[in-house]
Amino acid sequence: MFMLADHTNQMGDLIAAMGPMFWLMMVFAVLAVAVISERLFYFHRVNINSADFLRGLSALLRTGQYNEALHEARQLPGPMARVVEAVLSRPRLSRGELREIALEAADLEVYRVERHIRVLQVCSTVMPLLGVLGTILAIMNFYDQPGITDGAVAAPQMSESLRQALLLSAAGISMAIPTFLFYMYLASRARKIINNIERAGLECVHIICDARMNRAAEEQSSEEADCASAAATPSRTPTDVRS
Repeated sequence: MFMLADHTNQMGDLIAAMGPMFWLMMVFAVLAVAVISERLFYFHRVNINSADFLRGLSALLRTGQYNEALHEARQLPGPMARVVEAVLSRPRLSRGELREIALEAADLEVYRVERHIRVLQVCSTVMPLLGVLGTILAIMNFYDQPGITDGAVAAPQMSESLRQALLLSAAGISMAIPTFLFYMYLASRARKIINNIERAGLECVHIICDARMNRAAEEQSSEEADCASAAATPSRTPTDVRS
């Protein structure tokens, strides 16, 4: 308990030594934490197994169950399901038109996936700059003291000014490093989700068009088989009737 209280007092002394510039850096740090938490929760919520999702849709579409496939897409959350839903809403269009719909729907989802991530890049850039600015201001404040040019400033006062300057730089850098790492991680994950969205939309287009072609081929084969069967059936002649 005493060690914890002592550690808390030391942290309070460090914060007090850094002055108002530390609290300005903390504003950006809190903003970065809020963005990281919100994006991690969002990515976890919209994370679905695209392979299983597309296999289930393929099984439904190949049997012509468009309404069931559309219902499945609407039940799932996330941008991938919304892109697939946009394609399934117009299954009778040509392959080129369905492809344009899939790409347009994917472009609309890019903003939702990448939203607020750029804020982390801003925070990771501003925080060390604020630390450097605080360092410069602390050194300038030290040299503005009377008697500094005459060497009349005491050593403890000099060390306190230098300590404040170094603490501000260290605080800015220590806050910026994890913020930038999270920015890189979230940006990479967002790009992966966007690629999966585009791939799912295009694969849905191919599944719909291939299913239509297969059904048309099956219907044509069935008609040809019926025609061949009718042609192979012998017609009854008048002689056969009299006999």
